[in-house]
Amino acid sequence: MLNTACKGVDLETISSDSNTRMKELWTAQVHLLTPPVEFGDTKCCTNVVAWADSAEDFHARIAAIFARRNWSILSVRRCQPAAECTATTEEHAEQLKRASMEPDSCIFGRLQYYPSKPA
Repeated sequence: MLNTACKGVDLETISSDSNTRMKELWTAQVHLLTPPVEFGDTKCCTNVVAWADSAEDFHARIAAIFARRNWSILSVRRCQPAAECTATTEEHAEQLKRASMEPDSCIFGRLQYYPSKPA
């Protein structure tokens, strides 16, 4: 289940910040385009947790990882430092725990596909 309780902001609304920051855990709801799965659907969403120093850094890190799987990011929503996310699902809490022990990781939850067969 996607964690929709975290407020965060959509990535499109964040301007670049020239301040240098320490890396911390960031989380977001990410909508992806993937190769067709069993039933032909290609679009899905998932919660993602990764270490970053800004929303832009988070996006760049996860985009590079998803590109290796030939997945494209369609949108990033509720992007925020994990410390600001007070309500989580059990799956999301487990992602946060795993990522906290792996500083180079990008942990994503179950891919939740929705009707989206390619034309």
